[in-house]
Amino acid sequence: MTDIAPRIGAVPDATAASLTRRYYALALLTTIYALNFLDRTIFNVLIEPIKKEFTLSDTTMGLIAGFGFVLFYSLLGIPIARLADRMNRRNIVAMAFAFWSAMTAFCGMAQSVTTLTLARIGVGIGESAGTPASQSIIADLFDKNERPRALGIYAVGTYLGVFLGYFLGGWVNQHYGWRAAFLVAGLPGLALALILRLTVSEPPRIQTTVEKQARDALSPTLAFLASQKSFILVLIGFCLTTYTNYATSAWIPPFLARVHHLSSVEIGTYAGTFKGLAGMAGTLAGGLVVARIARNDDRWKLWAPAITSGLAGPVFALCLLTDNFAVMVASLAAMSFLVGFHLGPIFAIAQTVARPSMRALASAIILLTATCFGQGTGPLGVGIANDVLTHTYGAQAVRYSLLSASVTTMLGALLFVWAAHFIRADIERANA
Repeated sequence: MTDIAPRIGAVPDATAASLTRRYYALALLTTIYALNFLDRTIFNVLIEPIKKEFTLSDTTMGLIAGFGFVLFYSLLGIPIARLADRMNRRNIVAMAFAFWSAMTAFCGMAQSVTTLTLARIGVGIGESAGTPASQSIIADLFDKNERPRALGIYAVGTYLGVFLGYFLGGWVNQHYGWRAAFLVAGLPGLALALILRLTVSEPPRIQTTVEKQARDALSPTLAFLASQKSFILVLIGFCLTTYTNYATSAWIPPFLARVHHLSSVEIGTYAGTFKGLAGMAGTLAGGLVVARIARNDDRWKLWAPAITSGLAGPVFALCLLTDNFAVMVASLAAMSFLVGFHLGPIFAIAQTVARPSMRALASAIILLTATCFGQGTGPLGVGIANDVLTHTYGAQAVRYSLLSASVTTMLGALLFVWAAHFIRADIERANA
């Protein structure tokens, strides 16, 4: 296809790209990432009406929300990331985006639990291709010191999507039903995928001769990443904090409905505003703050996320156990801010301790492993605990089941502190 001028990313290198072009590409990829999480999150705010229509247990809802999504998301993510390290990443993101948007719309057409689960799996298949390729594009547009800020902005899409998912899901479900909510979430992505394809070009990769020769060799790539101690520790820690994110994302709406007796519209408003927007603010702050304080000491790229992730645990416990509605809302917002803070810096670490030819794969390993663990076990684990504890606590069971999420974020913080001991040496190896 003949290039359309000016095409985003069509520059000799990232430093030569104009500020407008680089940030346009970043803004568009962030918007796509937001719709990625909108399409995931909207299912969570619709758990109660879907459960009622199909007469399902919390365990089954946890399976659909969790493993129904991550099954193929995890299986296909690594092979697609390898393609992204060799092929046009822009095209991969555009095609994947169109596919998962269509699958989200199909969720609204499901007439049985089986067809709903298959559509949900389709969303996971599409989304497995989007984020690793997007992060690799961003890493080639911004240098090492700009990367935490750029990927912090990109990570804002997580909570922007959460906000939109809760807000749109709650309001559309209240007035038009849960099926219409899926259609509203999915259809706009088809148009935006075309915009990405027509206005953003593939940025060049800067690689050494050795990297170009080794690019197709998977074993040396995996061996190098496994030898980066900070990468492995961050991977494990991120799995734990991702459990917190997905467990809360799935079960905060039922928590608000069962414990605080909010309507669908109220859940969308409160969860969207105080979890979504506060998380968005935390994610943006994390990228901006870490980009500034870590310029002279790379260890702050992990120390700062460790501090906020550790504080999130007791704050979330307060959110769950208090009977005061105002305190619950305030602590939910504070927890979301603190948990969101670490996303941009962690995404940046995955790009920074990997060599340029490995970035999409490194991102995929971090993201897909954490998502598989977090989204696979978080919603399911809390759902199983709900069904067990319901016999004792009734509708209040969800507040005790969710306490596991306050523990995992603190454990993740400890691993980030440990990883900080190795970060400077690992960055030197990646740049050698």
